[in-house]
Amino acid sequence: VDMPLDPEDVSLGERGTDVITMPSLVVSITVASCLVLLGKLLTKAVLPSGTSALPLISILTVTGATLFPRSFSNLRTTGTSIGIIFMQMFFAASGASGSIRLVLQSAPSLFLFSTLQIAVHFLTLMVLGRGIFRLKPRELYLASNANVGGPTTAAAMATAKGWKRLILPALLVGILGYASATPIALLLGQFLKRIPIR
Repeated sequence: VDMPLDPEDVSLGERGTDVITMPSLVVSITVASCLVLLGKLLTKAVLPSGTSALPLISILTVTGATLFPRSFSNLRTTGTSIGIIFMQMFFAASGASGSIRLVLQSAPSLFLFSTLQIAVHFLTLMVLGRGIFRLKPRELYLASNANVGGPTTAAAMATAKGWKRLILPALLVGILGYASATPIALLLGQFLKRIPIR
């Protein structure tokens, strides 16, 4: 759905502070590297061996952006640009290794189940979001994208549609989903593994 540009989205790109410089690149990469390193160290120290560091990295990122919004806001433009580059690499690698035909041949029931999940999710989101909470369609589209595809696809969608004001929220909502849902899924997986199969 093609949506008209929001005046706030246009004004964001005209601010003089939204400039990519060498110092901003260095700071952005340094902050990201420190978050990843700290997340890995905490994962090894706190969680069981073999656990992914992604949940703690996500929690640290969301916590940092929440506690220090001004500092993270200053990295918005540079961080977004770096993120877009890596997102395109991620999409290219994922697309090269994916095959809808192979999924339909090997696990058609899983494909139908996933399709049903997404359909119910989107209908529920639109009914509650539009019908009850009266949220803007673009916000609901990005929320749905962040829930299904994660922060990378949600931010890519916001960028492609020109919704600059919503790029960072899309990323944070997707990361929040990683931070909250991934630990739950890991714990649920450990619980299900202990259930005896007759």
